[in-house]
Parts: sequence; C-alpha cells; structure tokens
Amino acid sequence: MLETHRLMLRLLTEQDEHEVVAWRNQSDIINNLFSYKGLTINEHRQWYTNYLKDDTRIEFVITVKESEQKIGTIGLSSIDYRNQIAEYGVLLGTKQERGKGYAQEASVAILEYAFSELNLYKIKLKVFTDNMDAVKMYQKLGFVKEGTLRREVYKNGTFKDVTLMAILKDEWVN
Repeated sequence: MLETHRLMLRLLTEQDEHEVVAWRNQSDIINNLFSYKGLTINEHRQWYTNYLKDDTRIEFVITVKESEQKIGTIGLSSIDYRNQIAEYGVLLGTKQERGKGYAQEASVAILEYAFSELNLYKIKLKVFTDNMDAVKMYQKLGFVKEGTLRREVYKNGTFKDVTLMAILKDEWVN
C-alpha cells in the first residue's frame, strides 16, 4: 500500500472488477487507450487471473482518503529487474475527480516506489501524441520525450502517432 497526502494506493483485488470495467468502458477513456474496445466482466476476470500469475506487473487502485472513493488505477508493467526498467500507466476513471491533480499525485507515489523500493532505473510510457493533457502531466513529472512512432496505431478511422517518454532514476526529483 502506498499513501500520499490525499490518496491511498492499494493493490488491485478481485473486488475492484466492476469499477475497472466501468472506467474502461467510457468512450473518452477508450479513445486514449491503445485497446480498441471496451471491456467485459469476463474479459477482465480472465486478465485478472493472468495478472495474479504475472510477476512483471503491479497494479494499484487509487482511492481518495477523505471519501474512500475509488477513482482509478495506476501501475507498472513489463518490469524487468535485470535491466531495471518498467512501463508505467495511469487511468483516472471518474470524470468528476479529473483536473484535481490526483493522477499526478498518484504518479509521484508510484515513481518513488519504483525507484526506491523496486530499485528500478528507468520508467517508460507510451501516449498518443495528441493527448496533450497527459503529455503535459508526464513532462511535469520529469518524463522526457524519447521519440515518436509515426502513424503507429489505427484508431477511430485514422492513424495516430505515439510518443515514447521515459524518466531515469537520476533525473527523478521528488
């Protein structure tokens, strides 16, 4: 469990399935994910079964301490302990909680955890280049653009560019 001033990040459990599926089925969320469609309960359950066996992934549910409301997920995947690298992702699923700095606050906690507790050296991410709100937040956190995959993903009738970003442990300033 990770804790910030306003948030609690606890490990994802089976009991979180309904919220996760509801968040991932919102059209504005789907538009910014690399998946092409929403998610069914059965698909999530299958994913969760595989997740429990996967030692290269850790997922947290973001909860607002004051209200105990679940508002999203954050995690690390493709964790490579030998090369000390992982991929990061965050999803705020509740529209009314967006714009309050929660994603950035949760991201600070998981980056600190990745660099301090897991002893990782590099955290990377992929984001659609036109998702400017996300790109700006990642830049505030210290992520640096490493490149662009031009017309990498076909989504909603058009090819979209994907920006690759990363932050190194020695660049991290909490």
